[in-house]
Amino acid sequence: MTRLFLCLAVLSMVFAPPVFAGGGGGPDGAAPPPQESGGRRHRSLTSSDGYVPLDPLTASVHADFRLRGILHIEAGLEIPNGRDRSRAERLMPRLRDRYVSALAMYTGANYRFGDVPDADRISYLLQEATDEVLGEDVADILLGMVIIHEN
Repeated sequence: MTRLFLCLAVLSMVFAPPVFAGGGGGPDGAAPPPQESGGRRHRSLTSSDGYVPLDPLTASVHADFRLRGILHIEAGLEIPNGRDRSRAERLMPRLRDRYVSALAMYTGANYRFGDVPDADRISYLLQEATDEVLGEDVADILLGMVIIHEN
């Protein structure tokens, strides 16, 4: 299910209609301002009303007993039910704690520095954390970007 949402998100970014100069939504023809949530800017992965963006998730990557880089993930949650969305926003500190723990476990046990990060494994771990906090079949994790910033 997560792969389907990830594929749809990528396809929507690839086949999105272009924005032309003068075709924006602002008063002077400028592009409309980016979406904001709580004063933070988020890149929307989907146009779904049930999409809840997450702040970027990070975890340190170590090798040879030193910091080698940072795993950086942009993601969001797809939550169709409005009541569940409100509940998820209230439980966001718990979700972030579980996500950070899951990513620390991934970088410490599953990831080998220099390899390409395994997006399937990461999405599985984040979905498992989501299900533990919110319950089964309440929300689907959507990955937008998985990248390693090397030192």
